[in-house]
Amino acid sequence: MKNEFKGAILIVIAAFFWGIAATAAKFILNTNVNPFKLVNMRLNIAFVLLFVILLIFDRQKLKITTRDAKYLAVLGVVGLVGVQTTYYFTVATLNVSMAIFLQYLAPAMIVIYSVVFLKEKLSSTIFLSLGISLLGSVCIILGRDTAASNTLNITGLITGLASAFFLCFYTIFGKTCSSRVNAWTVLLYAVGFGALAYSVVSPPWVLWRGITLMEFAYVSYLAIFATIIPFGLYFSGLRYLTSSSASILAMLEPVVASISAYLLLSEKMTFVQILGGLLIIVAVIIINIYYVRRENFNNEQKAVNNKEEIADV
Repeated sequence: MKNEFKGAILIVIAAFFWGIAATAAKFILNTNVNPFKLVNMRLNIAFVLLFVILLIFDRQKLKITTRDAKYLAVLGVVGLVGVQTTYYFTVATLNVSMAIFLQYLAPAMIVIYSVVFLKEKLSSTIFLSLGISLLGSVCIILGRDTAASNTLNITGLITGLASAFFLCFYTIFGKTCSSRVNAWTVLLYAVGFGALAYSVVSPPWVLWRGITLMEFAYVSYLAIFATIIPFGLYFSGLRYLTSSSASILAMLEPVVASISAYLLLSEKMTFVQILGGLLIIVAVIIINIYYVRRENFNNEQKAVNNKEEIADV
């Protein structure tokens, strides 16, 4: 599988895991678990599990330089903690669809940053996909059934937009980190530094006091299927794609989250919201087709160049 298409598939799979996990998180938060405590426990378990896995199967991935540690500390404390905390607080305040679609205004921020500061040259296909996906997000936000949804309060709106900003940050900065060290190493230390930051506010002996077996099972699920697997896949995919493309592909997450919330939590979806979800799926398909065609074109050009070189000889 060619690199760009491989990266796209990795991001899409990560989005699927995150989408299901969003519904699971809402279910857990409905049991009156504090969102900050949930994020803290999730990071702790994810770090321990991933550390043990790498210790047993690939100890080389545990090694980092002091310079890399500084990068990963910023990614963990600012990026991972920021996006997780603001997102879960928004989920607790609003419904799953609203929280996740506010967060996924991030691709627009990423595209603007990439063009203005990173001087990325984005194709018309990428801009088209961004426009379609954002239109899909607007459809889901404006098409919500207000009678069945929580009121869009100002606190939820602010934390939702904050989660979009932090998602933008960890996507762009995560790509920088992934280009320096292995994706699983990035995840291990980002999660570890994030857990360390949370321990300042809530030390482990306070965090785990009185935890029930059921709560531990819930958080373990999130640590594995909402942290280790999807973040590992996402950081792996970032090695092959631009930040802009990766963020648009990840917008499949809200579609999966809305469908799973509809099936499992009985959160209603209106016709306009379903239309919005379809638009995002179309945008994801367009990007994947774009990468496949570009790769085929590049291969054809290489074949032509090889023939010309042989003819010259």
